Amino acid sequence: MRVVVVGGGIGGLAAGLALRRVGHEVQLLERADELREVGAGLSLWSNAVLALRRLGVEGPVVDGAAPLESFATLDVRGRVLAESALGPLVARAGAPSVCAHRADLQRALADALGRERVRTGAVCVGVEARDDGATVLLAGGEPTSARSIEADVVVGADGIRSAVRAALFGPSEPRYAGYTAWRGVARGFDHPELPRGRGLFCMGRGVQLGLMACGQGRTYWFITANAPQGGSDREAKAAALAAVADWPEVARAAVAATEPGAVFRNDIIDRPPTRDWGRGRVTLLGDAVHATTPNLGQGACQALEDAVVLGHALKGSGDPTAGLRAYEAARRDRTAFVQTTSWRLGRLLQAESRLVCWLRDVSTASFLGKRQGDETLERLLVTELPELG
Repeated sequence: MRVVVVGGGIGGLAAGLALRRVGHEVQLLERADELREVGAGLSLWSNAVLALRRLGVEGPVVDGAAPLESFATLDVRGRVLAESALGPLVARAGAPSVCAHRADLQRALADALGRERVRTGAVCVGVEARDDGATVLLAGGEPTSARSIEADVVVGADGIRSAVRAALFGPSEPRYAGYTAWRGVARGFDHPELPRGRGLFCMGRGVQLGLMACGQGRTYWFITANAPQGGSDREAKAAALAAVADWPEVARAAVAATEPGAVFRNDIIDRPPTRDWGRGRVTLLGDAVHATTPNLGQGACQALEDAVVLGHALKGSGDPTAGLRAYEAARRDRTAFVQTTSWRLGRLLQAESRLVCWLRDVSTASFLGKRQGDETLERLLVTELPELG
């Protein structure tokens, strides 16, 4: 069976690899002129590492990453509100949790898929879904011209502004969460408050920060702050430093140690859960259908899960249309839980009211708050994924 995957990000590469592993011919279309290995750090929780195991690339990714063994949650004064050890959850999940550089993950997936299967400079402008196949329309050399590619199945993994999604269900704008984010990777950063395996998370009024090693002498950090949509990308490092000017020294030091060119800013957007994932021989995957805010660190993790479940659903491909609908049914509720929970958590973490922030911090430090956090983590990390081999 011939499958065309639209989108060369993590979800698209993983989908292509999963489908290859179950015996299908795969072509991946990427709009950029080359597969650019860019980005910052990425939390790959146990559920994502299990997916990488199913895809056959766990070793290359985990070997270059840093372990996530515990997390400390701090307030803006540096006081530890809660400390969570991941060991018991990792043991039940049967796979480690790590922080990796996005470029390392992308490289491992692309190498395993085979870069000769990736067609760059291919801009998808639409798709036609049928019961017996699908057609992908590509922008041509002239503004009004288009080329087409026929496939037995098309997978839209082309991100939150997916052209495949728009072709199936009409155009729509993502939802702005009300805050922007800066991300960066500091090289050679060493600090006593950030020993091996420990991540730090700090909550303030309208601002949050995370900090963790991501392998090979690198430290990943992110900062979010409430702001109008469409802020400037200029002076990103200075803006990030200003957001945490009065925060614990370890936070300011990590940002200060980052090269300006390694700091990225983007507004946080998502899409509400939907029941519409596909039509005919076309389906969606990853951010194209269930884009989420980053508060649970599950965006890439869920895309990797998608890929494995999709590959298994199309294994043998006796009835591709039924297989696609089975994949969608298997993934719909879990991804909706991630989207909804992450959105609600973000609203709480970005609160500016002194009273709400005080109540949030007290709850985080309480036994009930810790238990609730552990239960959410368990629901995310401890999962089952089918074998592809």
